[in-house]
Amino acid sequence: MEVDVVDTDRDHVSYPDLVSHVKRAQASGLPGGSFKHPLTRTTNAQTIRDNRQKACGDAPSIQGKSCDEYPIATSKQGLSSGGTRRTFSGCDLPNIPSGSGPKGASACMINRDDNSAQGGLNTQFFRSQRMLDGDPFQIRIS
Repeated sequence: MEVDVVDTDRDHVSYPDLVSHVKRAQASGLPGGSFKHPLTRTTNAQTIRDNRQKACGDAPSIQGKSCDEYPIATSKQGLSSGGTRRTFSGCDLPNIPSGSGPKGASACMINRDDNSAQGGLNTQFFRSQRMLDGDPFQIRIS
């Protein structure tokens, strides 16, 4: 199953901060961009909390922004599965190094509306596709 967390309307990108973060995170080697290296859904509330806390628990308070983690918290590939946290230039997260590889997670301060939209899109996708715990999926930029 594919979740399109980003909509494109001709040349207009609906969620530019989210698009930028997901593209950079996938380009750094994190899974989820293809079914060759998918993400796996988790419904375990503790794993989801751990993924969010480990990636964004110390994020600064910046008006209009919130911390986005990739892989998404509702995947088994988040920081609760191991690896290190990374970020990118312009993500407003000081003292976190950049990095690459298939383990770990990326954190980035993005537009709060982009981040909220992603959560809603993921929830709609999981429900409409009847995604169960352990089901593989990919996050595709469309």
